[in-house]
Amino acid sequence: MNPLCKLALISHSPDHLHCTLPQTCPTTLLWTVKPYISHTLLKLWGQTPVSFNRNYASYGSGARILRGYTSQTHGLPPPSIFGSLSESIFGYNLQYANIKYANINGAGMMLEEDMGVGECWRISRGSGHVAINLSEAVFISHITMDHASPSLLSQEETTSAPKSMALWALLPPADNTEYEPNTIRLLKDLDIKNYSKNNLPVSSRLLQLIDFQYDISKQPTRQTFQVPFHVHFSTQTVFLEIKSNEGSRTTCIYWLGIYGVDTI
Repeated sequence: MNPLCKLALISHSPDHLHCTLPQTCPTTLLWTVKPYISHTLLKLWGQTPVSFNRNYASYGSGARILRGYTSQTHGLPPPSIFGSLSESIFGYNLQYANIKYANINGAGMMLEEDMGVGECWRISRGSGHVAINLSEAVFISHITMDHASPSLLSQEETTSAPKSMALWALLPPADNTEYEPNTIRLLKDLDIKNYSKNNLPVSSRLLQLIDFQYDISKQPTRQTFQVPFHVHFSTQTVFLEIKSNEGSRTTCIYWLGIYGVDTI
């Protein structure tokens, strides 16, 4: 299928597509029956429709955390001069080799396919952010979040679930599009302590793709949010902003997926 058709297919209703793209994408029948097929599959496997597409935020497919633009992990002290030096030489921060820090999960945990109780990335506040280099540049259509079921957690752990979030994308340097002021921010405006590990100019612009609410009390816990169909550029760098949680002093992010198409 034409990639543009594919992006439209996963981003719009069948009726809208039938009215707007009949000549570009002649497979109207597929659009018409897709919701019914998806509904059947949901019943059989308990999955969301995007789970059958490629996750560009998967660690296994090549996605990585940009640590220099990511909030500090709860329980880990800020990198020392010795730690930063050892990481630049050996590729590993020897400061964190201490047994005290060995079992603390880093932000990369949220990119792992397997998810178990307690296997999450924890930050020390109700807000923070994580920067991700996707496996490929992609026209983003959906973001999916998941969390351990409340039935398996204590009340304190349940209240550490994220609530209000936003997904930001790094704009191409040559993008001269006029966006709404409240949807644009500069990279230098993020609360970042260490830029040295990455090569992005601090004047880089970020565009807010979607502002959304995750609900830990809602079933299933794997919840999908659609990016409005106005994104006309591909990006390989995204920032997940955590604005608030359910009330805890720390926030735990279990898993996220990012979906779309890699070319149009």
